[in-house]
Amino acid sequence: MPAYRRSIALVLVVVVLTAGCLGGTPSTGTDSATPTQTPTATEMPGTPTPTPDPTPGETPTDEWTTTEQASEQPDPDKAIHVENRWNRSVEIRISVVREATNEAVYEETETFEPGADRDVYNLEEASPDGIESFRVTATARNATESVTIETNACYGNAYVEITEDGELYPYYAIC
Repeated sequence: MPAYRRSIALVLVVVVLTAGCLGGTPSTGTDSATPTQTPTATEMPGTPTPTPDPTPGETPTDEWTTTEQASEQPDPDKAIHVENRWNRSVEIRISVVREATNEAVYEETETFEPGADRDVYNLEEASPDGIESFRVTATARNATESVTIETNACYGNAYVEITEDGELYPYYAIC
């Protein structure tokens, strides 16, 4: 290949590879050589940042609660929920232990028929003092698993599930 053809090919490759990367603005159909700029908001020193007002009847935290705020708000209403999705009956031992004192606040062994789906305990019954941690341990089919939940607004319920394959699977909801 002659040198001038290599140069032309090289220039074409560079142009194709850098198309759209060389700046400018998309064509608007006019032949204006001056690119248009999108105005951007600038913050003036000393200008307060506006915050949305709550709907009448709401407190400011109803709509705008952050995860950090939720983790600091006590909420003891946490159910321990068991579901058997397997096609066989399963004997499950559930224990709930208050981590601060290592005290068992709930301990029960029950047989759950296929399709069973119910709450077995609620942490409110343990009368937690503010935000506390509780370890939920489940034993079934020669397996033991546990999860730890807290009595704050960020945590949801704890779940103990026997899956469709017969596996023990505890988990919990959190924000």
